[in-house]
Amino acid sequence: MRENPPIMVLSDESPERVTFRFKGNRWAVATLIPGIALLGLAGKLYLAGHSQTWPLAVVAIFGILLVYSSIYSVTADQWLAVSSSRKTITFYKKNLYGLVQWERPPHEFKALRVGRNLKASNWHIALVCADGLELDLGENALGAFTYERALDIATKVSSRTGIRIETPSHT
Repeated sequence: MRENPPIMVLSDESPERVTFRFKGNRWAVATLIPGIALLGLAGKLYLAGHSQTWPLAVVAIFGILLVYSSIYSVTADQWLAVSSSRKTITFYKKNLYGLVQWERPPHEFKALRVGRNLKASNWHIALVCADGLELDLGENALGAFTYERALDIATKVSSRTGIRIETPSHT
C-alpha cells in the first residue's frame, strides 16, 4: 500500500516557477489541544478511580493518536515545485518516516486532472504520474472551492510544463 500525500497548496508563484506546499500547522494545533485534553482527562479519572479502565484506555489511546498526528504535522515538510526554466517538476517530502525526493521532466506525467472526488463539493487538481501516483494540488487544504479556480491552478502548472489538462464538462 502506498501513502497518498496530503493536498499541497499554492504557496509561491513567479513567471518561471510555481511552488505548492503542505501546510500542517493548523492541523497540528487542532489535534494537539484535544489530544492533551483527552490524555489529561483520562489520567485524572484513572487516578481518582471514578471510572472503569477500558473506557479510559480508549480515551487515552485516542488522545495519543491526536498528539501523534500533531507531532507528525509539525515535523512534516513537503513541497512540489514546477519550473519552466529548468523544465522539471521537483518533489520533496520529509517526515517522521524518512525522506522522499525526486526530480522529473514533464513528459513523465500523464496529465493534470481537474475534477471532483465522488460527490464532494470541492474541486481537486491531481498531477498524475506515469506510474499512476497522483499528487493533489489546491488553493487550500480541501482543494479548490470553484471549478474556475481549480482550472486556474491547473493552468499555472500546465503553462510551465506542457502537461495536458483533463477536465470533465463543468457541472
